Amino acid sequence: MAGACPYGDLFEHIDRGNVECLNESPERPVSNIFPTSDSGSTGNCLESDTDEELLLNIPFRQNVKVYSLEFTAPNDGRKPNGIKVFINQSNLAFEDCESLPALQDIELDWSPAGDVQKAVVLTRFVKFQSVNTIHLYVKSNTEDSPTTCLSGLTILGVANGDQFKWNPKQG
Repeated sequence: MAGACPYGDLFEHIDRGNVECLNESPERPVSNIFPTSDSGSTGNCLESDTDEELLLNIPFRQNVKVYSLEFTAPNDGRKPNGIKVFINQSNLAFEDCESLPALQDIELDWSPAGDVQKAVVLTRFVKFQSVNTIHLYVKSNTEDSPTTCLSGLTILGVANGDQFKWNPKQG
């Protein structure tokens, strides 16, 4: 299959019990953006509480290489626009995100995907080779809405060491 992405969803490597989000609405927490174990679909959405900013801290159970980030959001002005990506920080707060240089600073380019919008961002892969925690600072949304809403996040990559496992189906 030419051109297929050799990387997979890193969901199984996320330490879901320690994922946290600053400024999340209690009614729409960060757990909503990850697949549920039963259906494979996400919950409603993650929504900010007091303003448009969100700070997601997503730890992994082992070091991973992150190839891309895929965001899904409602088709309205609450979808994220500007995001700063950091890795392997401890106790990252909003003030840190504003003062520290991001590993990657992105503006999302949204495309229709059925009833929602989708944005895919390729990381600067060489800088994302040994990630134990990824931090996503959502600094703005697309239409200066009072809150930001994210309905899905897929992190594509490979767990360190997995790229060397022999697969008899591939040879």
